[in-house]
Amino acid sequence: MRSIWQGTLAFGLVSIPVKLYGASEDRDPRMHYLHRACNQPVRYKKVCSACGEEVPEEELALGHEYAPGQYVVVEKEELQSLRGAAPDRRIEILQFPTADDLDAVYFLKPYFLEPQKGGHRAYQLLRAALADAQRVALCRLSLRQRPRLATLRPYHEGALLLETMHAPDEVRDVEDLELGPAVTPSEPELRLAQALIETLAGPFVPQDHTDEYREELERMLQGKAEEAPQPVEAPVGEDMDALLERLRLSLAGAPH
Repeated sequence: MRSIWQGTLAFGLVSIPVKLYGASEDRDPRMHYLHRACNQPVRYKKVCSACGEEVPEEELALGHEYAPGQYVVVEKEELQSLRGAAPDRRIEILQFPTADDLDAVYFLKPYFLEPQKGGHRAYQLLRAALADAQRVALCRLSLRQRPRLATLRPYHEGALLLETMHAPDEVRDVEDLELGPAVTPSEPELRLAQALIETLAGPFVPQDHTDEYREELERMLQGKAEEAPQPVEAPVGEDMDALLERLRLSLAGAPH
């Protein structure tokens, strides 16, 4: 795995050097937009909507549309200087709530946290203390130049799992849903529903839930690749003109 971030985890007066790794990955086969006539990828260019010119990387700027068609430019340094921005290379622990205090709707993306040289003992101490207290660490870090709330929790095989979180105002209110009037189920209905739940009760085993869609997609793409015509490659050291001349001579000498 390749780390996406490295810095320190502040645990009291102890600074634990750590690296961050993505805990999940997209395994779906990658798709490209193709030009049907040429069967080749379509290129995307950054073009100015006003002058129609292609814009080179060094002339790109961040901007905010404060009114229709009106923008202000925002410099990267201005974003970094904002109040509340988290330290660039530090995971700061804010408090220790219980896992039940945090609804799953807030969780955004999981990462593995790995201790670096000199930090293994303190890392395992924090993990053991969290597990024993049955609590998680609510923390803050700057990830991809954006301050984020996150939680740290004990994971399998002695690891700590960091999960970035949505800000509270990013979570929509369920009051916007039309759920209808409240209904109190009858005792027979409730017992029947509970009996159905019990028939399917069991631990979650990840290996039992494969992605059948992706497996079928991969088989389909493999079949298409095997049937696709292979490009003709010119012999090494032979230019295209020489190859065409040999083809013409071969055609001229072929029986009619």
